Amino acid sequence: MINRLKTIEYHFVLNDSLKNKLMTISENFKLKLSKTVIFILENMTPLFNKMHLLYKEENNAVEIVNWNCHLHVYINRSKEELYNKLKTIHKDNNTYSIASQLRYIIKVFIRGVERYGLSRFLKILKKAEEKWKNIKRNEKIWHKKVMVRQLSLKKHFAVQYDRKYSVILIKLLN
Repeated sequence: MINRLKTIEYHFVLNDSLKNKLMTISENFKLKLSKTVIFILENMTPLFNKMHLLYKEENNAVEIVNWNCHLHVYINRSKEELYNKLKTIHKDNNTYSIASQLRYIIKVFIRGVERYGLSRFLKILKKAEEKWKNIKRNEKIWHKKVMVRQLSLKKHFAVQYDRKYSVILIKLLN
C-alpha cells in the first residue's frame, strides 16, 4: 500500500511501443518502471532547462498519443522537485499538458540511449548540464525582469496583455 504522505502518484497514458522501450531499459537497469522514469527525470535536467528557457510557446499543440497503456509513477516526497519542475515548465510556458512533456523527455532519453549507449549518453548529459549552469547563472537576472509569475487574485492591480498573452502593463489600483 502506498503512503500518500510520503509519495506522490502521477498517472499518464502512453502507447505500447514507448512502454515496451521503457520496459527494456528498466530490465537493463533492474528497476521497476516507476523508478526508471524517476531515473530518467533525474538525469534529463539539461533538457528541462532547455524546455523552460527556449521552448516558450512552441509546445502548445495537442499531441496525438494513440494511447493504449497506463503508467503510474510514484515519486517520493524527497524527490518532489522533479515533478515540480514539470509543473513549472507547464505553467510558465503554457504547454498543453504535463504528460506530453513527460512523454517527450522519455522519448529523448530512449533515443539518446539507442544512439549513444547509456554510459556515453549520460556523459553527454553531464557536459550539457555544466553548460546550462553557466547559461542560467548569466541569464537568470534578465529572465526575472521580463517574466511575471502568478499574480494575486485580489483586486489590487490590473494587468494588461497583448495578443500573445505577454504582460504589457501593470496598473496599481488604490
